[in-house]
This record gives sequence, C-alpha cells and structure tokens, in this order.
Amino acid sequence: MNVTLTPELERRVREKIERGDYENTDVLVRQALDWFLDMDDEDELEETKAAIEEARAQSERGEATPADEVFEELQAKYGIPR
Repeated sequence: MNVTLTPELERRVREKIERGDYENTDVLVRQALDWFLDMDDEDELEETKAAIEEARAQSERGEATPADEVFEELQAKYGIPR
C-alpha cells in the first residue's frame, strides 16, 4: 500500500522523526493509525467522555490532577513516546 501525504504532513512527520519522538516513519504512521482506528470504537469514545466529565467534576471540587501527571498517564496507557 502506498500513501501520499501533503507537504505539510510530510514536514510534521519528518520533524517528529528528527526530534527522536519516533524511530522511523513506519512506526509513527502505524501508531497514528492504531490510535485513530481505536478512537473510532464507540466504547472507547464513551470511556473518554466519561473520563472528561469526571475530570471536570474533580476540578470543580478542587481535586484536579496536574497536567504533567495526566500526560504521563496517557502516554503510558497508549504507548506514546515522549
């Protein structure tokens, strides 16, 4: 399968590879497609909506989690490299 990217997408992919965020283009594209296709799953979407509502309620009660902790949890959950 061959896929053609816009120049802007090519630039963004190249930047991610050069920064060391991903080993190579294949890894980045596979991970992006896995994420996208998983987000298409209705159960995953409902789980995400519920988590957002819970976070809002916690924030209103003064129980917010620092953003860096949230990002670390998401990176671990979805296998996202730094």
